[in-house]
Amino acid sequence: MNAHSRIASLKAHGDGIYDITTGLGKTLRIFICECYSFGAAEYVESTQALGRLDAIVINSAWCGYTMVAKRLTRSEKVGLFTIGGFMSALNKANLWDYLTEAEHEIFKTNGWL
Repeated sequence: MNAHSRIASLKAHGDGIYDITTGLGKTLRIFICECYSFGAAEYVESTQALGRLDAIVINSAWCGYTMVAKRLTRSEKVGLFTIGGFMSALNKANLWDYLTEAEHEIFKTNGWL
């Protein structure tokens, strides 16, 4: 992540929690998770245990998250991403709004947009 042009600094706090400071000086509290399937219940448990988060990043190609969790986190202005999605979202003013093309189609089909 340090190599990303939008990241000025990265500070680890342990337990998967990081502070990422963007090039514009905004600090984001990120939880990097290696869970198999991240759903709404995992989101609620994570925020109860870890406090307010700006984004959750699923850090494994074999793992993912549910669209229900994506919709919930998005409504609370918290980003939920794979690592690739997170890197793309860093280019957005409101990173929680970022959707991949596939997610955009799912949200559109379900009337969530």
